[in-house]
Amino acid sequence: MIYLDNSATTRPYDEVIALMASIQKETFGNPSSLHQVGVLAERTMKTAREQVLSAFGIDEGSFIFTGSGTEANNLAILGTQLSQIHRTPRIITTQMEHPSVMETVLHLKELGADCQLIRLQKNGQLDEEHFASLLTENTSLVSIMTVNNEIGAVQDVVKLAAMTKANCPRALFHTDAVQALGKVPVSVRNTKIDLVSVSAHKINGPKGVGGLFIRNGVHVKPVIYGGGQENGLRSGTQNTAAIAGFGLAVQKTMAFMPDTTERMHALRKKLADGLSAIPGARVITSENPAPHIVSVAFPGLRSEILLHALESRGIYVSSGSACSSNRPHLSPTLLALGFDRKVIDSAIRFSLGIHTTEADIAEAISCVSEQTALLSGV
Repeated sequence: MIYLDNSATTRPYDEVIALMASIQKETFGNPSSLHQVGVLAERTMKTAREQVLSAFGIDEGSFIFTGSGTEANNLAILGTQLSQIHRTPRIITTQMEHPSVMETVLHLKELGADCQLIRLQKNGQLDEEHFASLLTENTSLVSIMTVNNEIGAVQDVVKLAAMTKANCPRALFHTDAVQALGKVPVSVRNTKIDLVSVSAHKINGPKGVGGLFIRNGVHVKPVIYGGGQENGLRSGTQNTAAIAGFGLAVQKTMAFMPDTTERMHALRKKLADGLSAIPGARVITSENPAPHIVSVAFPGLRSEILLHALESRGIYVSSGSACSSNRPHLSPTLLALGFDRKVIDSAIRFSLGIHTTEADIAEAISCVSEQTALLSGV
C-alpha cells in the first residue's frame, strides 16, 4: 500500500498507540474525580497540555482540548462572536477556508453578522490590499488558515495578524493551523495571533481529539455546556488516552520537524515535477507551498475515476477535502482561484507523511502516467 492521503488523516505513531493502550488499562479514571485514579488521569492531561503548548513556543495562555479541529474552529468563532451579534460584528475570512470555518461564519451571517471575504490571487495568496480595505473599526474577528488543505498554500498569518491589530486593535485574529502543525512553524510567541486551532490525527496522533490555543486576556464563551470541564469551555469527560496520545504525537513531531519537512519538500518537488511531465497534467500549486501537498488536474478525466483506478493499484489519494469529498460539489478554493469546472472536476490531491518514501513517489508517478493514458477519454 502507498498511502498518499495524509492531509485526510495519518497513521498514528506506534508509541502513541502503545501509550493510549496503557492509559486505557491503567490510567482510566475520570480526570474530574478526586481520588488517586482520577488525579493520575488529570496529571496525564496536564503533561499533554504542556507538550502541546510547547509546540506554540510559549508557556503562557491556555489550551482547551476538544473533540476535533472542527470543534476547535467552532469554539474559536462562535465562542467569541455569538455574544457580539447584537453589535453586527464584522468577520473577515476567505473562500479557501475549511468548511468548519466557512460554515460557522455563514451561520453567524444568518444571525446578522457582517461577513466579508478576502479576494485571492491566482498564486493562492491573499490580496493584502483588499484585506486592508476590509479592516474597519467594527471588525471583530479575522479567521485565516495557515495552510490550505487542498493546494497547500501557506499564508503569512503573523504578518496578517499584525495588519489586523494595527488597523483594528480590538479585533481578534484566529488561524486554523490543522494542516500547518508539524509542517510549517506555528509559534505564536511575539505575534498578534489570539486563537489557534489544531488536530491530533494530522500529526500521527489519534482521531477524536483536537484543541484551541487561547491567548491570555481573550474572552471565549463555551458552545458546549455541562459539567464545566476544560476551564468551563468544553464540558464533557475528557478522553484521557486520546489527549495523552495527542501530547506525545506533538512532542515527537516537533522533535523531528526540521528533518521531516526538509525531506518532504524534496519528495514534494519530485512528485510535482514527475506529475507535470505527464501529458495532459496541470499541477495546481501556489507560491510558497507547504511541504506535504500536491494537487494535480487532468481536465476531461473526472477525479473519482482516476482515484479509484489508482486505488486498484494500491495507491491512495484524495479528491479535495476529505471532510466534504463524499458530497458532490465544486471546490470553493479552486473556484475562488479562478479555475474552470473541467479543472476542478478532475483535481486530485496527493499528501505526504512521515512514512512516505522516494520509492512511493516514483511508483505513484508511474501509475498516474499509466492510468491517465488508459483512461483518456473516459
